[in-house]
Amino acid sequence: MRKVALRIGIGSVGLTLIWLSGQVGWWWMTPIVGLGIGMVLRPAWLALVVSLVVGGLGWGLPLALLAASAPVRHLASAVESIIGLTATDGLVIMLATVLLGCILSIVGTWVGIVGKGLLPVEE
Repeated sequence: MRKVALRIGIGSVGLTLIWLSGQVGWWWMTPIVGLGIGMVLRPAWLALVVSLVVGGLGWGLPLALLAASAPVRHLASAVESIIGLTATDGLVIMLATVLLGCILSIVGTWVGIVGKGLLPVEE
């Protein structure tokens, strides 16, 4: 039970850090949070899953809240038309934003997992 609570706690702290740093424009905190998740959590598959969820929610929830109160859909639709995508009412741009958060977090986690494996084993 403690392990589950610890894993949920690590994910919650990571989500909070990504959310707050995103509010001030520090997008680069997402891979750093992923790095921390990769170094702390074991096994590797669990670290990757937690990182995927944290990165997706950390970028997706603020976007969803902003979309509820601001014309995000119209801005995303304008970006789609500028880059030549079909008119999906901004959905592709919003999904790409969430996907970017997932990728940044996963890459940081992968580096953390690999870096943890390079550390000498204490006997």
